[in-house]
Amino acid sequence: MILVVDHDPEVLEMAAKILNRDRQVFLATTAKQAFEILARLDGFSVVLVDLDLPGDPYALIRKLHDLDPALLVVATSGAMTASLRDATDAPEVVAVLTKPVTPEWKPVVERLRAQHHS
Repeated sequence: MILVVDHDPEVLEMAAKILNRDRQVFLATTAKQAFEILARLDGFSVVLVDLDLPGDPYALIRKLHDLDPALLVVATSGAMTASLRDATDAPEVVAVLTKPVTPEWKPVVERLRAQHHS
């Protein structure tokens, strides 16, 4: 299962369309919603976190990693900013995807999921 955390409903809708072909994709607009979903359901392998999320997205990434170190966290952002460059150096982040959401996201996420299960 995949969890996408982004404050933009259009990004969530597009991510669900692209990633949901043969996988269960869950969507959250806040860190609180993300943790509620993770508390209710087991089996997530990848979480995509928007670096433009209100609040502190890096705190969310660290908490996700603390909750389950095997969980693969992918940072997403709409612009190549200093925070996106910083995300590539964060030990909890396994990949970075730039927005807008494109079909190229799917093979990246699938490759990560395959690594997670091998």
